[in-house]
Amino acid sequence: MKKLLLVRHAKSSWKDPSLTDKERPLNNRGKRDAPFMANYVESQGITVTDIISSPAKRAYKTAVAFHEVFEGSTIQKESDLYFGSESDWMYIINQLDESISIPAFFSHNPTITYFANSFRNGNFDNVPTCGVISLESSSDKWKDLDYLNTRVVNAWFPKLVKA
Repeated sequence: MKKLLLVRHAKSSWKDPSLTDKERPLNNRGKRDAPFMANYVESQGITVTDIISSPAKRAYKTAVAFHEVFEGSTIQKESDLYFGSESDWMYIINQLDESISIPAFFSHNPTITYFANSFRNGNFDNVPTCGVISLESSSDKWKDLDYLNTRVVNAWFPKLVKA
């Protein structure tokens, strides 16, 4: 059985209009939500082993906050998580090394919502900033994971888990 997380980047800042989309940092709420959600995921008994992030600054900084909570995890950037398609994302998953136990993918809307909705039990109007989608597959190999053998088992959103 394979488990993985999809994480939308935390809230970003629009303060500096001269920055490109890729350069936009987290705002204060994003800087609070990212470590909060990382700790919340850990409190649910999940141990992320590998962190794979879009190269956009806001996604990578969210990933770093999770990396600080999941100290033994590795962290890397993957360009296709920056506005790649759902098929690009599935390709990344299917190419994972079998030594990877529980990866977390950090990316952007709208693709993260579309991708989450492609799996069984996926029914989201919008994955909010710093939202975490937990997926579980009956597949024993990453190369065999697909939309039909994988389901959404949990969705955690900052405003809902803080309430």
